[in-house]
Amino acid sequence: MEEQKPEQSHIPARLNMLFLIVFIFFAAIILRLAYVQLVEGEQYKHDLELYSTRELPIPAPRGRILDRNGEVLVSNKPVYTVTYVEEQGQQIDEEKVAEKLASILQMDDQPGTDEELLKKAVELNTALPVAFGPEETAKLVARLTERLNQLPKSDEIAALSDAQLVKAAILVGMRTSPSLPEEQLAQLKQKLAAVLTKADLEQLSVYNLLKTAIQQNIDFSVRLEETDRAELSEELKTQLAQLPAPAQLKTWSDMDLLRLASRFELDVTLPLDDEQRKFQWNKLTILQEMRSYELPSYVPRRVKVNITQNEMAKIVERRTELPGVDVIVEPMRQIKEDNDGAFATHILGSTVAIRSDQLEEYLARGYSPTDRVGELGLELYYEEQLRGKDGVMEVHVNKNSETVEKRMRLPAEPGNDLVLAMDWRFQSKVEEILETSIKEIQQDPKKGKNITEAHAIVMNPNTGEILAMATYPDYNLNWHYNREEFNKRYYDEILPHQRNDLIQAAYAPGSTVKPISVMLALQEGLTTPSEIIYDRGGLTVGNVYMRNWKASGHGAVDARRALQVSNNTYMYTMAMRLADKAYSQNKSYKTQFAVLDYYNAQFGLGVKTGVDLPGEISGWFSEYSYLGNLAHAFIGQYDNFTPMQLAQYVSTIANGGYRLRPHLVKEIRKGTTDPNQPGPVLTTIKPEVLNRIDIDPRWLKVAQEGMRMVTQPGGTAYYSFRGLPFTVAAKTGTAQTGTTEDNALIIGYAPYENPQVAFVVIVPKGGHGSDASGPIARKILEAYHELYPLTSAAANR
Repeated sequence: MEEQKPEQSHIPARLNMLFLIVFIFFAAIILRLAYVQLVEGEQYKHDLELYSTRELPIPAPRGRILDRNGEVLVSNKPVYTVTYVEEQGQQIDEEKVAEKLASILQMDDQPGTDEELLKKAVELNTALPVAFGPEETAKLVARLTERLNQLPKSDEIAALSDAQLVKAAILVGMRTSPSLPEEQLAQLKQKLAAVLTKADLEQLSVYNLLKTAIQQNIDFSVRLEETDRAELSEELKTQLAQLPAPAQLKTWSDMDLLRLASRFELDVTLPLDDEQRKFQWNKLTILQEMRSYELPSYVPRRVKVNITQNEMAKIVERRTELPGVDVIVEPMRQIKEDNDGAFATHILGSTVAIRSDQLEEYLARGYSPTDRVGELGLELYYEEQLRGKDGVMEVHVNKNSETVEKRMRLPAEPGNDLVLAMDWRFQSKVEEILETSIKEIQQDPKKGKNITEAHAIVMNPNTGEILAMATYPDYNLNWHYNREEFNKRYYDEILPHQRNDLIQAAYAPGSTVKPISVMLALQEGLTTPSEIIYDRGGLTVGNVYMRNWKASGHGAVDARRALQVSNNTYMYTMAMRLADKAYSQNKSYKTQFAVLDYYNAQFGLGVKTGVDLPGEISGWFSEYSYLGNLAHAFIGQYDNFTPMQLAQYVSTIANGGYRLRPHLVKEIRKGTTDPNQPGPVLTTIKPEVLNRIDIDPRWLKVAQEGMRMVTQPGGTAYYSFRGLPFTVAAKTGTAQTGTTEDNALIIGYAPYENPQVAFVVIVPKGGHGSDASGPIARKILEAYHELYPLTSAAANR
């Protein structure tokens, strides 16, 4: 019987097959994942970043600025703004849209030269509608051929000298600017002195100086570092490779020839009439705004802000012809205007679009590239408070950064409101007084015609609140928000008066510092209040006879009368005694300049006052330290101080010796969208004592009494303030400027018994202190008295 074999199972084979299939399946997955991650990972990541929901900021209105009575000084007015953005699925011919907009919108930029127009067209990679005649084309080809023939061949570059290499680079259109040693730069300027003005020689860049030398066929020498030469040579080879052969130019279009001419910076007259030139400039300006390459493509570009009703109507009417173009309403700053338009110019300030060099900083602080930020004045200093919280619009964009959907997610919140310590009526009156006074002086044939400006500050000496501060001439801040007006007035009316001279310009204080000189002398034990100094017209200091302003002298003077009549000899005597004190301690008299600085700083002179405005300076300090300078310092002819420092100084005298921080803002309130409903108070600015003077109160009283005598019979400001229904303490100052015209100053406070206001008036080139500045100070006090009556009744202090 045949032996029967057991039947074999197929399960192991099937399992093996299953395991193989599973292995292949997982291997495929792993390989695919590896491919996706390693090979296509970056692309998918890029696509994911592009196809996402973006947050588009909705600009928040800035906070308002109000006076102490709630009068709105700076607000936001709604304006129409033309924007452009390329939406999903749109294939927009931007040049055609810009051309249509150019027939509707008149941009504020003034047309530039033909060279600038051509350069703009080249930068925007667009064409101008130009067509030369055969003769003009031939001339242009000849000029370009001549330039091309001036250039070296690539294989000749290594043999060029450094100067020849730089010349070739400039001729080819490269803006190379080698670092020249001072000796070579001086030689170059000397050679160019015959063709350039002195101002041009100082202001022009090295590139422009070398370019001028090439145009004038003037030889120059340049020495390049080895690495600089190698880099310049390589770049020059690259640029030469991109240029055509001269024979090719005959086949080029006129626009292509012009592009090459622009690269070579050749002066070319375009075949356009004035209307065509103006239209093309307008069109390219619009196209430039539409393309704003620094912004992401999904962010709308502002083409023109504050368009007219007529322009808006035309755009709405032709909306279908203007894809991507929209008209939106957004807030713009509106400044209260006074009689002549200008109001609180150097207080309120202005806003501006974020500059490119500041963009990175502001973006890091959460700003949008299209935001406007404070540029000057309170707008800049309180930027964080005035800035609102932007709303958020969710924008869904595809991988091409085209907008798919928009949805409001968070409404915008307005910025906080600033409430100032000033009454706008008084500020306005002070500005009017400065303007009318200067104009009256200019019309008086007996007074100086060169008096063109004046400055004034009024403070509350007990709180540090600035009640008014003004400079004449000033300008209308609303010009900053009207591009056409701004461009038209910038160089003649805005730029010359944009600096805030109240905190950024320094003036010799003249005799206004004599109260400090007297207090210093008393505190240092150099004299007593009752000591008599006989003035016979001057004093010998070292080997120089220094005269008193009154040639015959004032005779017997003590500390108080020295202030009343503004005696120089008394001050010279105290200065020499201070020097002698150093000698008695085996020290140099030069060490006593530090004593002067110490006393000045206690009153705010030579140090920043801390006022809530940007850009404050500490003053201007003399670098000389001769014995005579010590005497000059005692009469205010040494260091220079700002008007704000003088205001803090006189306030410190008025309030009994407390140096307070000056401030314009009284309160910060939460912003509100209802102009008739003020928001709750967030911050109240309280008086801040920076220091108390280190001077015996008796000596401060002597200075106060001397300043009171200045406004009484026999005082230098008697005629300026006589007849007022309240008492005034003051000190006049006449500061020499090195010319025949002195600056006129006056400081003071009122009422004497109960100081409520402290004031400073400076009239550059105004002559004697009480002649020009005194009458202005009187008018300012009278204006304040009309609004807030001053009483001389002594306060309980």
